[in-house]
Amino acid sequence: ENKSHKSNVRKKKTIIIICALSSSVLIICLAFIVLRWKIRRKGVTSDQQEEDPQLPLFDMSTISSATNNFSTDSILGKGGFGSVYKGVLKDGKEIAVKRLLQNSSQGIQEFKNEVMHIAKLQHRNLVKLLGCCVYAEERLLVYEFMPNKSLDYFIFGLISEILYDHSIKLQGCSLSW
Repeated sequence: ENKSHKSNVRKKKTIIIICALSSSVLIICLAFIVLRWKIRRKGVTSDQQEEDPQLPLFDMSTISSATNNFSTDSILGKGGFGSVYKGVLKDGKEIAVKRLLQNSSQGIQEFKNEVMHIAKLQHRNLVKLLGCCVYAEERLLVYEFMPNKSLDYFIFGLISEILYDHSIKLQGCSLSW
């Protein structure tokens, strides 16, 4: 009986030690996971803040004045998302203002996200987004103005110049077979 009592005590001690060790390992693992998650979350937040470009916000009065109160004479074009107006800021800089339709189902947060994505996707060969404006139900995007045919002229003018240069060089040489 004494042997079985000692055996039972040993089994209980072993079970207690195993449970204590398992619990300790589990707590350490959970603490490590939580710590790593917090570090990653903090790192993602700071990275996002560094990547977010600071996009200027325009006053509605500035844009309204620049586009002559969104007059029909200032309209450059219309599309499914709204109209585009030509404007001139007080400093003489020409702009194009995209006035999004007011009945859009897009909310303020979605609009801000879209603006930030457009700003991040800037490329030297694309029209530059200068800023935006949110006023009451109005959502406006302000771009640099590019006169009609200016991109065509740049691209095709460059191509025709290259072709012209090559044709001069070809005229100066003789081809023989």
